[in-house]
Amino acid sequence: MTNSDSLIEIIISRYKHILLGILIITIPLFYYFLQQKHVNQIDIYFDEDSPELLFYKRFQETYGNEELLAIAFSEEDIFTKANIDIIRSITNTIKGIDGVQRVFSLTEVEEAVGYDDTISFKKIIPEEMIAENKLHEIRDDVLENNLLINSLISRDGGTTAILAEIQPLIQKEKREVLKNIVRTIDHICSDKVEIHYTGIPYTELEMSKLSIRDFITFTPIILLCIFIIITIMLKNFSLSILSQFNLLVIFVWGIGFFIFCGESFNIVTIIMGAILLAIAIADTIHLLSHYKDNYQIIDNDHSLIVENTVKQIWLPCFYTSITTAIGFFSFILSSIRPVKILGVFTSISVLIAFFITMTFLPAMLLIFHKNNWLNTLEDKAFKPSNNNNNSPLMKIFWVIGSFVINHDRIIGISTIVIIGLSIIGISKIKFETNTINYLPEKNKLRMDVEFIDNKLGGTIPFAMLIQAKSSDCDFTHPASLNLINDIQNYMMSNIVHFSTSFSIADYCKEINRAFNNGNEKYYRIPKERSDIVDFYEIGDSEILDRVIAPDFMEARISFQSVWDTNETASRYEKLIFDYLTAKLGQNFSYKMTGLSSLYLTMEENLKYSQIKSFLLAFVLIFIMMFFVCKTISLTVISMIANIFPIASILGIMGWYNIPMDVSTIMIASVTLGIAVDDTIHFLTWFKRNMSTRGEIKSALLNTYKDVGKPIVITSLVLFLGFFILILGSLKPTHFFGVLTAFAMLLALIGDLVILPSLLIIFKPKIQLKNQLKISSH
Repeated sequence: MTNSDSLIEIIISRYKHILLGILIITIPLFYYFLQQKHVNQIDIYFDEDSPELLFYKRFQETYGNEELLAIAFSEEDIFTKANIDIIRSITNTIKGIDGVQRVFSLTEVEEAVGYDDTISFKKIIPEEMIAENKLHEIRDDVLENNLLINSLISRDGGTTAILAEIQPLIQKEKREVLKNIVRTIDHICSDKVEIHYTGIPYTELEMSKLSIRDFITFTPIILLCIFIIITIMLKNFSLSILSQFNLLVIFVWGIGFFIFCGESFNIVTIIMGAILLAIAIADTIHLLSHYKDNYQIIDNDHSLIVENTVKQIWLPCFYTSITTAIGFFSFILSSIRPVKILGVFTSISVLIAFFITMTFLPAMLLIFHKNNWLNTLEDKAFKPSNNNNNSPLMKIFWVIGSFVINHDRIIGISTIVIIGLSIIGISKIKFETNTINYLPEKNKLRMDVEFIDNKLGGTIPFAMLIQAKSSDCDFTHPASLNLINDIQNYMMSNIVHFSTSFSIADYCKEINRAFNNGNEKYYRIPKERSDIVDFYEIGDSEILDRVIAPDFMEARISFQSVWDTNETASRYEKLIFDYLTAKLGQNFSYKMTGLSSLYLTMEENLKYSQIKSFLLAFVLIFIMMFFVCKTISLTVISMIANIFPIASILGIMGWYNIPMDVSTIMIASVTLGIAVDDTIHFLTWFKRNMSTRGEIKSALLNTYKDVGKPIVITSLVLFLGFFILILGSLKPTHFFGVLTAFAMLLALIGDLVILPSLLIIFKPKIQLKNQLKISSH
């Protein structure tokens, strides 16, 4: 008797203790299950020690945060008393909301005005009552100010924006501030104007709202689908109920442990629950399917039925759980933190699922049967049948097996052709990390972003920091400021997606003009260093702090950009690199940061993460498959069958222009980790049949009969479990769900069609338990 057999016998004999222990542990985990949080800030995509994130945080500490909320509306003419009153009312009201740091709007903008040797700042729109004949003058002044165009006012004067800067807050506090702002503005505007919102804080709030909705949607639908499929396939209502109990315990343990470890959900990790349910059912199906078969063979000893069932299936289920866990654990190499967290905790949850299924489910079978709660076990679905081999499903398997046996070479050639076409498609895959593009076209936030992009030219911040290498060329020198001015002009001329820009050069030009009585020819950088130093002393500290470092060794150029693809951003990044490398020379360096820069970094991380994760998964799973197959030749054949669905799905992504993003990046490793599960079951039973039959074709036909049904059931459940993600709110979730679902069907083809044909073509050596090597060579 092996150690595993002894352990199984202990589990069966002490099933009441097992049941009680698992239920006791479930109680605190259920408490943590209820403490879920949803966070979608930009920094969740980076490790805490990420150089890009650390630099971005230093940038925010130096120049102020980028937590800007844009509030915009359009009218035929913004410069009417009624519209200015709306702007002023919104501005003054939200300035008083706790958590709002400062507000920028047309009614807050000040312009420099010179008086002899001094300047003062006055509001461009006065606070006192404005006469009708003055509105046209104000309109002309505003529209002539290039610093306001596409920032606070559209070029045609028909759209305005109020920008609210939010204090750095935790997610919950930020959510309350945004709700207060929206509630307040709705009260002010009523039916006067249609308000559009965008900006980083609002995007985070929307993503969190959608991820909560998705979690609530996915779980009950997947559980219902699983219940229906198992009831139909096993033809037993009681076993279906037990499978649901088992799944719920697994679900609570997996999610509860995730929350216990201090993690929160986001647009990536929100799919963990759906994935866990879809995967966890596989072991349950195999256990209940073989339990049902054993029930027809063994009479009057229910404990022996359960014991034999666990002994039969624990090892292949253990291997499948390990390979699935490896597929997810490979994301530990990902540079995208949510992907890494999803991988690690899903892999742990898969192992938890195996443990619970091999202990809790047998214990429930025993206690329910003992208390006559499984009366339907005695129904005709469990009675021995001499016609089982003539059932419709068995006939289908016989047809599939016969086709494969008689057309093995055609199948092999077709597989090569499909993989070849897939490789061409894979070369066309693009990457996408722009979260706005993740939203459905009819989503309110996305429509508001498109509105503001069209009217004002975008609200995505992009920051460029120019650093002087010595005090001899710091930004108190006219030449250094002229350098900033040249860079700024070049960027605005050559990057069409930049709508506005602002720098210390603009501010100095504005003050210089004011000192010279508003003469436009003095809208330039002063020629004397002393003038620049004076400007820094008399300038508005709130503005200066946002454009230049306290030691004057670093200057910030701020750009506003529309939301666009990362492909476009990457092209611009190269243009910027080529220009600044030539322009800055030996005395200056530069660094790009801001939200746009972080998205580009994420794209690079996605590319390397996919390669590293898949290679790790492939190597580890290859090793695991070798333990199952025992020979290199059989291991290679099994991996070819499992590469087929991955190559096909990635090829489809390339051919149909489906981008690789924070969710679809996981498809290859996830598919490999799950697809090998049924391969393991197929090969385990194939080897058993080879040991009794010794002939490949006969052993294959018998293997279809032995494991065809549970393989089909698990594949269908996995297909539906992933396909349900199409109900998610975000495009990455849609694509990940649908593509992974069809990958499960392709994996089924790989196991039932491609794998058997490869076995027939290559006739690998097979090492059996009795050490007899069988070969058809």
